[in-house]
Amino acid sequence: MPKFENAPNLNNPELNSAELEKGVNIEKKLEIELSPEESEKLKAEEQETKQQEISRLTESVEGTKAKLNEAREKLGLPSTEEELPSILSDKEKLEKIQAEQGALEKEHLIQEEKEKILQEKLDELFKEFEALNPRDFESIFKSGRTREGRNVESSSMGELDPEIAKSLAEAFKEGIKLLPKILEVLPELLKKFDEDLTKEATERVEQKLEEEKKKMEEKQKEKEEEKPEEPME
Repeated sequence: MPKFENAPNLNNPELNSAELEKGVNIEKKLEIELSPEESEKLKAEEQETKQQEISRLTESVEGTKAKLNEAREKLGLPSTEEELPSILSDKEKLEKIQAEQGALEKEHLIQEEKEKILQEKLDELFKEFEALNPRDFESIFKSGRTREGRNVESSSMGELDPEIAKSLAEAFKEGIKLLPKILEVLPELLKKFDEDLTKEATERVEQKLEEEKKKMEEKQKEKEEEKPEEPME
């Protein structure tokens, strides 16, 4: 994987807005130039960097609070929840990075869901190929069109570009039915259906996240209800 030594560190809080925008543009450009595997690796490394920064800031916030209360205790003062400017600054950074981390994780889930949906659509398409009579399939295999010269219409994938239909028919005939292998031959397949896939995948992911959030809230509520009541003095 190529090194990008001149790319700015986007996690540096001292970057001004112009530098940050430049860095984002570089990231977008790199995503276009990289292969899907390299792009996923780059995103994973970015997630790991952000997770490390979250851990560092969390420790910094908690450590500063502990030292403050320790100092107050030595002076005979009660502990306080009041937060120093340095703590507030770290908390703001922490919240920002956590939001970015959440966005990255959601993006990763959407990408996985897009691939899952496309695999489902391909499975349906291959069932349609299987149901065709040999002459009809042979026409698609050779020209990417029906015997009548029309573009292939799939119930799962809609109207197919002849080149894509031909390549998918070749993959089916060779027994290549899994998306990773198909993308080696047709790397543009995801991009071709990207808009529809992104919309459907986003809806699925948001629904799953909402369901998980509700489950967590219900579990928290159950824990609070299970707590024994403190005896009245």
